[in-house]
Amino acid sequence: MGKIYEQDVLILAGTETTYGSGLVLTGAANAMRAKVNLKFLDGDQEDLDYDAGRGGSKGAMQLTKRVTGDITTYLSGVGTAGTAPAYAPFLQMCGLKPAITAGEKVVYTPVSQDYDSAVAHVYRGKIKHPIHGARASLDLSLGTKALPKFTFNSFIGLFVDPTQVANFISADYTAFEQPMTSDAVLVTKMNLFGQAVNMSELTFKLGNTVVHRNVTNNISVEITNRKPQVEITIEEPELNTFDWWGKLSTYGDMEYQLGDDALDEGHIFELNVPNLQLRSIEPTMADGISHLKIVLDVVPTARDNDFELIFR
Repeated sequence: MGKIYEQDVLILAGTETTYGSGLVLTGAANAMRAKVNLKFLDGDQEDLDYDAGRGGSKGAMQLTKRVTGDITTYLSGVGTAGTAPAYAPFLQMCGLKPAITAGEKVVYTPVSQDYDSAVAHVYRGKIKHPIHGARASLDLSLGTKALPKFTFNSFIGLFVDPTQVANFISADYTAFEQPMTSDAVLVTKMNLFGQAVNMSELTFKLGNTVVHRNVTNNISVEITNRKPQVEITIEEPELNTFDWWGKLSTYGDMEYQLGDDALDEGHIFELNVPNLQLRSIEPTMADGISHLKIVLDVVPTARDNDFELIFR
């Protein structure tokens, strides 16, 4: 009897052309350099309840089936400016649409309707778990103490029965660039409310509400809302330099850039948020130096102008 080893897990993914229909995926074209943390059979059950003249369980019936969990991948460049990152299907399943300027950049912005969806095939050894119609949210970690990562959380996909395949799948990761590093020297722009800040931790949270819908004539995964936030930890300045305490509930922007314009074409990433409201401040210590943990709400001023993720 063959064993299933952790080393034999891999994921393929693509963007669906028709919702829930799936796609033909191959290890040569669709392998994702990602870490999978999925519950392959989740859903709702109802306990049976009847008078049986005895104690104990009466059993249960499965009402719905779905796949849930999260997937993590490194933030990496695109190699050639004007091309989408290799993990683009994951970005698109979170309700982000790309605008491509050939030879220059790809800009992802959120949409509020006509969401894309992903299909994934997760292989555990020779067991294939197809997942259709997947959507999710994301957290993007950009702090200076670890490699930048996307965590695609609140992941929900339509359940498809697993199958056995004849051979192990070979994955081609040549489309993936090396992970970008968030060393302080490589962060060439870190401005908050127009001020250059000394950042140690930064997390952008998309905040999608993702739900599994099970109604007549429609079984689907839907994104019904989003509430993005930014959580940032910065060195605390003296008040005569900049008074963050006086900025509570006020508005400002954030500019973040990883990579140098002149040296790093194809490996530059930007996160721009034009309008944030400062929600809370909490002092903390790091390396014996006072820092501020700041939480900010992303407040769009027009439909879908919340933020931009830029690869160039």
